[in-house]
Amino acid sequence: MNSTLERSRGPAREIPLRGYLIVLGGTVIWALTGIFIKILLTRYGMATLTIAFWRVLIVAAFLLLALLALDAKLLRIAPRDIGIFFLYGAIGIGIHQIVWISSVQMNGVAVATVIVYSSPALVAVVATRLLRERINRTKLIALGLTLVGCALVARAYDLRQVELNALGIAVGVGSAVTLATYSLMGRIVTRRYSAWTSVFYAFFFGWVLLLPATVALGAIEPAGLPLDGWTTLVFLALVPTLGGFAAYTIGLSHLPASVASILAAFEPVTAAVVAYLVFGETLEPLQLIGAGLILASVIMLRPK
Repeated sequence: MNSTLERSRGPAREIPLRGYLIVLGGTVIWALTGIFIKILLTRYGMATLTIAFWRVLIVAAFLLLALLALDAKLLRIAPRDIGIFFLYGAIGIGIHQIVWISSVQMNGVAVATVIVYSSPALVAVVATRLLRERINRTKLIALGLTLVGCALVARAYDLRQVELNALGIAVGVGSAVTLATYSLMGRIVTRRYSAWTSVFYAFFFGWVLLLPATVALGAIEPAGLPLDGWTTLVFLALVPTLGGFAAYTIGLSHLPASVASILAAFEPVTAAVVAYLVFGETLEPLQLIGAGLILASVIMLRPK
């Protein structure tokens, strides 16, 4: 196991091309999420918690059937690891869904996006202690460019979008902490288990966490959702959700958590491009500068 650690002393470990490309590919897939969530919210009137509950359930059920059919051994985990998998899924998937949705509702999209993508900074700090990852000057510069770039892409400079309140900021910080938890714990569990095992149990325990909250709020059943609405929901779960999280988790098995989390912050840029192509939404000059800063950070972290 020691060979997989990036020591705080000594030369920095080379970033594998495979992991780099897989994580970036995952950000492109993740960027499709907003399109289908927007369709389910506006066209079909689904509640946000209902969307979160069903997308997590569909992913967990699909992976369970797929692993049973292809390699049931991947479902085996040691009893001593059940606790860490529960925390991984409950915090990184279940609680993250709740606090992220709440942050968007309380803070607005701009502030919520800026706060949640401060998670690479949290990952970098914790990874130096927990995972013994080295934070060099290149990573620090890339991290700084990413944070500023995300703020510009999210239009945090437009004060009309800023809705600050103590509870909203606390929930927003929670979204960043839970996303960072997924990165850090994903790095730990993928050292011992297949990425597919890790993703399945993350979503399974995420669903276990969401179930009581969804039932208590009466949001478990999407009332009157037609067949094309169910098709959209299933596509959301199996393509951008499963595809994005699977790619990111596989990438975590190859890359330091601090690098993977910075690369994942490329998602707002790809989401902006997709929004332009699908909805005709244009980027302002400062947003384009922000996108360029994030792209620069991705290039800085490229494999040599």
